[in-house]
Amino acid sequence: MTAGGEDLEIVEDRPHTTITREPVEGAEDRYHVEDALDRLKTFRSPEKARLYADVYAVVGGFREDKTGERGAPPAIAAAREDVQMVYFAAQPTMSVEWVAGQYGVPEDTVRVHIDLVRARAADHRPDE
Repeated sequence: MTAGGEDLEIVEDRPHTTITREPVEGAEDRYHVEDALDRLKTFRSPEKARLYADVYAVVGGFREDKTGERGAPPAIAAAREDVQMVYFAAQPTMSVEWVAGQYGVPEDTVRVHIDLVRARAADHRPDE
């Protein structure tokens, strides 16, 4: 698959998002989460890309335009706190440790929320 001159490999094709891999010569590959309209976000980790796509599925989609580095789109801000935690944990510059510290919970709590959001997102995908 080539888009805009890029050689992209489809990693996962989900009902409302696609995760693609872009090889980058001399650097880490990039993983893009895309919906039917455009590229939503780029990651260096396929796991973060998958987690971001899971959050996207659970809340029914969102747009990050003008939300800033630490802000959240309205759909995320309106979501339950567990989904908010997972959204922040999926961000390229944030970690489970950071999220746990911000919410004042143990890291294991954030990891449990991640597992639950992944399971809810899997329910939205056929044949899982």
